[in-house]
Amino acid sequence: MNPATPTVDPHLLSIAFTDRGLCTRCGTCVGVCPVNALEIGRDTYPELVPDRCIQCGLCKQTCPGGQVPFGDLGEFTFGTRANAGTFDGQVLRTYVGYAGDPRFRAGGAGGGVITALLWSLLKTKQVDGCAVARMNPQRPWEGEVYIARTYEELRQSQQSKYVVIPVNRILRELRVQDGRFAIAALPCQIHGLRLYARKQPWVNEKIRLVVGLFCASSLEPYVTAEMLATRGLQPQDIANFAFRDGIWPGVIRAYVKGRQQPVPLHYSNFKDGAINYLTYLYSPPRCQTCVDGSSEFADVSVSDAWTRDPAGRYLFPNQSKLLVRTPRGQQALAAALAAGDLVAQDVTDDSQFKTHRLHTLKKGLKSYLRADRWRAKGRPAPVYDRPTPPNTIRDRLDERVESFAMWLGRRRWTRYPLFRFLTSRWGLPLVAIRRWVKSRKYRGQLA
Repeated sequence: MNPATPTVDPHLLSIAFTDRGLCTRCGTCVGVCPVNALEIGRDTYPELVPDRCIQCGLCKQTCPGGQVPFGDLGEFTFGTRANAGTFDGQVLRTYVGYAGDPRFRAGGAGGGVITALLWSLLKTKQVDGCAVARMNPQRPWEGEVYIARTYEELRQSQQSKYVVIPVNRILRELRVQDGRFAIAALPCQIHGLRLYARKQPWVNEKIRLVVGLFCASSLEPYVTAEMLATRGLQPQDIANFAFRDGIWPGVIRAYVKGRQQPVPLHYSNFKDGAINYLTYLYSPPRCQTCVDGSSEFADVSVSDAWTRDPAGRYLFPNQSKLLVRTPRGQQALAAALAAGDLVAQDVTDDSQFKTHRLHTLKKGLKSYLRADRWRAKGRPAPVYDRPTPPNTIRDRLDERVESFAMWLGRRRWTRYPLFRFLTSRWGLPLVAIRRWVKSRKYRGQLA
């Protein structure tokens, strides 16, 4: 270090500067810094510009990496510290639906409901812009956050982007811009946003609606380059990268410069094939111990409507489930429904629209078990003010198996050849077995 460079106490900074493995890479610390002393660096981790830092501690106070105070966030968001007692969290009403605009519906990963809801707010001037994510037009193998202010700009945000994107970096821009905004974000990003809003009341006034996405895991930024490499492509070869392209539930495809047809990067579809490998082999360490998979502190949370009938067929293909959590969320949804921007039915009283069991186990149980095990071994793990749910020996064994798969994913020499095999034709028998198991699971029962 240059002797003239100021020394900054890392314990006054966000968790990335003391325990990098706990960093969610949500971008909150970069977005809230009042003197812009933090920037997004390599692999989307924050980096410090020491001579700017005033050691105010705000980035530490709003960081959701080391601990998540669910009680405080519940009191701030809903006016109660009480835990709803379910993985879905506090829910006022539940809907299943799709975008009224055919272009939004065709362009979205799950019926285009998030885009439709945000457009409803934007066109009626309830907000002046929407903070959303897209694949970077200049570097389409990377994701980025931006402010959409028009119909066409919103369309650019369609489709799911599974790579790590520090969405809350956009708070730096929102701080200095006039107007009101909506934001679409993941659970960890919403944790940081709400923690910041507790410190800065203007946040709740300026950000009028928080739309949360269900999340099993983000993916390491290098996933796109490795997926391209399995097909002999380099990042600079592509014009666009789509995680859920084509007919629902979609296929991961690369659009190559100079070619008319996109290149599929795996066989089968996204749901039955690639996503099952991606969320193990490319899961960031902090995602492996995240226990909020349903964006509990959003105004409205959205996920694909994966509900199936007894034969295993999807009841609502190319549609999404919306969990309305707050009066703000209910008001926004009601206006969108009344205007025809959204087409949806109320399924609040239908028990089969609770979050499916596997996602609940993965995030609502095994992540707790993993965090407990890491902590017992002296490995850094996030702290939650909720107890670990009741569990069985089978649950603990399953967590160990999942953790082993994630361990394989931390090393390229095991991760890349394994992923290449699984997404080749040689992996198709495994997809067939998975489909057969699913058909037996749903035979004679509801999803």
